[in-house]
Amino acid sequence: MKTAIIFSLLIIATGCIKTADQVNREKKLDNISEQVKDSRGLVSDMANMLRDIQGQLDKQHGKMEELEHKVGNTNFTQMNETLTLVKTQNETLAEENKQMKIQMATLQEEMKGQREFLEKVTKSLGSMKAAPSAQKKSAKTDLAEALVHIKNDKYKEARALLEPIIDNANLSPGENNKVLHGLGKVEYYTKHYDQSLVYFSKVFTKYPRSSIAPNCLLFIGRSLKAMGKKPEAKEAFEKVTEDYPNTSDAKLATSEISKL
Repeated sequence: MKTAIIFSLLIIATGCIKTADQVNREKKLDNISEQVKDSRGLVSDMANMLRDIQGQLDKQHGKMEELEHKVGNTNFTQMNETLTLVKTQNETLAEENKQMKIQMATLQEEMKGQREFLEKVTKSLGSMKAAPSAQKKSAKTDLAEALVHIKNDKYKEARALLEPIIDNANLSPGENNKVLHGLGKVEYYTKHYDQSLVYFSKVFTKYPRSSIAPNCLLFIGRSLKAMGKKPEAKEAFEKVTEDYPNTSDAKLATSEISKL
C-alpha cells in the first residue's frame, strides 16, 4: 500500500522537463525569407506599373499619328496646342518609366544581396549544428563542474550548466541520471521542493536499482516533509529503509523518521 501511494505521488510530481539547449535560430531565417518575398512582390507590382505606362505611351503615340493625319483638315493653331500637350504627356510618362526602371534595378540588387545573406545564414546554421564532438566533450565537462558547484553551494552556477544537458545524447544513462539528481539537489536546496520532486522522481521511477536511487528516494521524503506532507514523507523514508537497508541513505532515513 505504501509503495502504491509513493508511486502515485511520483507520477503526479513527474512532469515534462523543459530543456534549455534548444534555440530559435529558425526565426531569423523565417524573417529573412519573408523580406525576400516582400521584395519579390514589389518587383512584380513595379513590372505591372511599367506595362501600364508603356500602354499609355503606345496610346499617346497613336493619338499623335492620328492628329498628324488630320492636320490638313484642322485648325493649325489648335492642332499645334494639342500636339504640344501630347508631347508633354509623353515626356512625363517617359520620365516615370525611367524612374520605375531605376527603382526596379535597385530592388533587384537588394534582392540579390538578401539571397546572398540568406545563403550565408543557412550555411552558418548548418555548421553550428554539425559540431557533435565539441558538444560531447562539453557535456561531460559541464556535468563534472556542476557537481563541484553543488558541493560548494553554488546552485545558480550548477543549474546553468546542468539544464542545457538534460537527456544529452552524448552522455550515458548513468550520467544523465546524475544530471537529474544534481538538478534535484539544486531545486531542493533553493527551496523549490515541487520541482525537486520532479527530478528525483524521474530517476527513482525509471531506474530504481541505480546507485543513486536510494538518495533520490531520501530527498523525495525530505521534499515532501518540507512541503508539509509528513505522512507521505514518512512513507518515503520507510521505503528507503525497507528497500535499501544496508545503505548510508537508510541510516539517514531512519534519523529523518525520528524527527517527524
